[in-house]
Amino acid sequence: MAGNWKPSNVAKLPFFFVDEESFYLSSVSRELALPWFFDPLTSEPSVQMGSKLPKLEEGLGEADRISQLPDEVLTRILSFLDDTVLAVRTMVLSTRWKNLWKSVSCIRLGDDDYESDDRFMTLADHVVSLHDLTDILRFDLTYVNDGIRDDMLAADYTCIRKWICTIVQHNVAELHLNLSNFDGTQDPFLFPECLFMSTTLVDLKVHSDIISFSNCPIEGCFPSLKALYVSVDESEQDSPSSLENLFCCCPVLEQLTILGTFSESNITISAPELKTLGMDCSFCDSNAFSINAPKLENFDLLDNSSVPNTYHFENGRSPIKVKLTLDHDNDDFDADRATALFAQISNVEDLSLSLKGLTASYLPEFVNLSRLVLVLHGFNYGEFLIECLTRCPNLKHLILELKDNKWRSTDDKLEWEFSNPHQCPACLVSHLQTISIKGFKGQQDEMDVAQFLLKNGVVLNTMSIHTVSEVSMKEDLLRKLLEYVGSSKSRVILAD
Repeated sequence: MAGNWKPSNVAKLPFFFVDEESFYLSSVSRELALPWFFDPLTSEPSVQMGSKLPKLEEGLGEADRISQLPDEVLTRILSFLDDTVLAVRTMVLSTRWKNLWKSVSCIRLGDDDYESDDRFMTLADHVVSLHDLTDILRFDLTYVNDGIRDDMLAADYTCIRKWICTIVQHNVAELHLNLSNFDGTQDPFLFPECLFMSTTLVDLKVHSDIISFSNCPIEGCFPSLKALYVSVDESEQDSPSSLENLFCCCPVLEQLTILGTFSESNITISAPELKTLGMDCSFCDSNAFSINAPKLENFDLLDNSSVPNTYHFENGRSPIKVKLTLDHDNDDFDADRATALFAQISNVEDLSLSLKGLTASYLPEFVNLSRLVLVLHGFNYGEFLIECLTRCPNLKHLILELKDNKWRSTDDKLEWEFSNPHQCPACLVSHLQTISIKGFKGQQDEMDVAQFLLKNGVVLNTMSIHTVSEVSMKEDLLRKLLEYVGSSKSRVILAD
């Protein structure tokens, strides 16, 4: 037992049935059911008359090495459990284990596994309120109201705010909240003021359709926050002005991720120390984002909105690493917006592009680009590839990801044919050292592209071909590719 013990084994220990009066501890195995009760006020377990608590050694074997570990190690192990309720269950093991769960540094609570929301709220309240004086470094909470608790929603909000105040007093560093109200008719959830003023909080993750940031102070809040992930729905609870307060009030913020649903808004993101910005604007239409982040290094944007958004970098400095996933295969696409966005990142050094419905004519010249990832969709990607390479004269590393390229039989006619350009892109002749092609099926259009790159890659060192699992006769495929190697004598590596 001792040599194979894992934290997940705690799930096999007795668990709680919670009613309004007490916690009832019952074994997962009916044959080993224990007549235990747990007093939520005193945190003292008691045994019914005539019952006998089995010794820890009887359940774990004679060599109980786990209990020989220091308390600090045991509580750290318990802190890694996915659900803190599992840690609470260990209190029945022995007298020594009775209070260990009260010192865990990470509390994770979710109501997904509870048939009764009352039971979850009662249990969660005691887990938080009975924690000892040690720090709570991380607090994860999932709360979902599917309409059953509409009458209790205000009381639940009050309880959750009390928990947040408690963990702030315990110097919380990471707070992850997933709060949802499917009914959507109640007042929004507002954070307590103490959270905004926390000097220990460095990581805040919010995924919710009920949280509003309308009470967020304009100045002086989140003095230590470095990472913020926020999924918001402006149509339900919030307004752009409150979001702007949130995105502009974090003096040391370094990482910001935004997932949102809002339309026709002007939103400013101002963070003097921001280094990484991720935006998922799949459900945002016709917004204007103004980004003032003079130290921004990484920018990741997903935008497949029906009406494109605009993005403006106020400081005029291009990020170092950019990932753009744009899908605007619709009649409302505004070419000027795409051109303006690309122009602002023209000095990027590491670029990942997935442009569905767009052509390379919108791209500027990337004179500083050293690494390029191109996601090639099922259109005339040969022409698109050559045009991109032409605009990257100093490119050293190229990664191609083939997407939406359907299987075809040898008799199927190609919708397009690859033709060698009149002038070979400069990067192939003087700079391009490595090429990686992913999703390779060995079809004629793919072989033509690989042949062109191998024959014209004068300084090419390595081409790595990653085939899909359905590809057979890989030795023949490798032999054909090696025949394409030109004067560069580059290596060709075939991998799954």
